[in-house]
Amino acid sequence: MYDLIVPLSGDPGVGNAIASLFGSRVVKVYTKDHPDGELYLRLGESVKGEDILIVQSMYPSQDRKFIETLLAIDAAKRGGASEIDVLITYLAYARQDKVFLEGEPVSVNTILKSIIYAGANRIYVVEPHSDIPLNTFRENLVAIDGVTPLARRFVGEKDLVVFSPDIGGIDRAARLSRALGVEFHYIDKKRDRFTGEVSSTLREDIDLSGRTAVIVDDIISTGGTIAKAIELLIRRGSSKIYVACVHGIFVKGSVERILGAGAHRIVCGKTTSHMVDHVEYIDLHEHIAEEISRTKR
Repeated sequence: MYDLIVPLSGDPGVGNAIASLFGSRVVKVYTKDHPDGELYLRLGESVKGEDILIVQSMYPSQDRKFIETLLAIDAAKRGGASEIDVLITYLAYARQDKVFLEGEPVSVNTILKSIIYAGANRIYVVEPHSDIPLNTFRENLVAIDGVTPLARRFVGEKDLVVFSPDIGGIDRAARLSRALGVEFHYIDKKRDRFTGEVSSTLREDIDLSGRTAVIVDDIISTGGTIAKAIELLIRRGSSKIYVACVHGIFVKGSVERILGAGAHRIVCGKTTSHMVDHVEYIDLHEHIAEEISRTKR
């Protein structure tokens, strides 16, 4: 599959794990900070003529992880690698995928264009925030489903129903519901683009009396949207609420906010090296390896 796997500093252990599955060698990467704070990087062995996969997660320290990724690609390209693919388990700046207010950039496009220009042939991204970059970079970008593997933590639960916290996440809720064989719905969320204030509503005909709800999202950062969704579902009669996400950013106070709102469990994919208490993490490396094997040309 790949001759060499190159795990970078943000990799949450996925690189070494899939190297074992693929039978690939792991390349050690040496980094240090220059006195002025700039990053130095060196690949620990020759990559000439080799097919390589660089593995990175861009959280925490998003900007630094992005620069490290570009430097690793450039080093591999200058070193004569025959093919350079990049696996990004968490893609930074993915939420700015369009212009919401006049004067804004489309940040995710800048990130992806830079990676491609540096020399990446293909970019695998675990659960990108939306389909917009997939349409823009269809020649180079491959999405890996990060939601379906979360289902195994909820198998056997009775009277289960899946919810997306907003209309934009319907596809994620649909994937999780298919894996569990249950129904799904979405909450109608509106966010003020200037103040950030969120309001949430739910169709009146949805009866949750005594049922267990799973709220699934791609990224949880502050937990504010999830907390409002939990409160809404409790008011509508749900007796137990679980929260699932692919990427757990979990800024300070977010987990407490979610649990305080009434969540019984928080389940998250292991896509970053940032891990916090009271969250159940799921290894995704086998699923990622299968998806790469299935889609690699």
